[in-house]
Amino acid sequence: MSEHNVNVALHEALDDAPMMNAAEVITYLQNHPDFFVEHAEALAGLPLPTTRDGNVVSMAHWQNNVLREKADQHQVRLEKLLAQAASNQQNHDKLLHLVSSWLGLIDANEVPLQIESDIRDAFRLDATQVIVWNESTRAIYHPVGQTWSDNVVIFANSLRAPYCGPCKGFEIETALAKKSPTGQIASLAIVPLWGTVGGAHVCVGVLLLGDADATRFTPDMGTHFLQSIAHLAGSALSRVQSPVHLTLKN
Repeated sequence: MSEHNVNVALHEALDDAPMMNAAEVITYLQNHPDFFVEHAEALAGLPLPTTRDGNVVSMAHWQNNVLREKADQHQVRLEKLLAQAASNQQNHDKLLHLVSSWLGLIDANEVPLQIESDIRDAFRLDATQVIVWNESTRAIYHPVGQTWSDNVVIFANSLRAPYCGPCKGFEIETALAKKSPTGQIASLAIVPLWGTVGGAHVCVGVLLLGDADATRFTPDMGTHFLQSIAHLAGSALSRVQSPVHLTLKN
């Protein structure tokens, strides 16, 4: 049979056969690893990709290029993961050092100010504020001389994860902004502090983190590390028992 007739017969056979999709072709080739060896002559007539200079690329060379590109992509991803792991380790070491200093304070009433300054310096924030209260006695332990409405306590108790995002006119934003060098903050994190008081697990206060950078705290950011800070800071603040009891305003 002439080559022309072979091609005609092949086309007629393909016209009657169901079309194979790419996945089926790949599965077939994976199940028949000797296909390229057994059909070397037929493959010789297949068009193959060409390089920029017009030379035909061999299938082996093309496969090597594909594998090399995938390896490069995996390398980039690995480097990003390693960089993130190193950053996480640095943050973990910072937090461990901070907690050690908080627990080492003899006067528990010094803990709130120490937490504020340590977190601001360690994580290069524009403003930090710790508020500590006892909801059952309606007493504010820190900061002394300031009062807050019940809304602050209610909002903090309602949070099961830190709020991160732009400023929305919260009552606590004004006081936090005053602690910023510029007097302004564009984004903030509101982190409830949970501790054990009298054997009960309660919200003992809130940690406020503010920054002039609007992208520093965003709604889609991860909050696991912030929750770790809140857990440890809340435990340290559970010891705060200020003799000055300031009643929450209605």
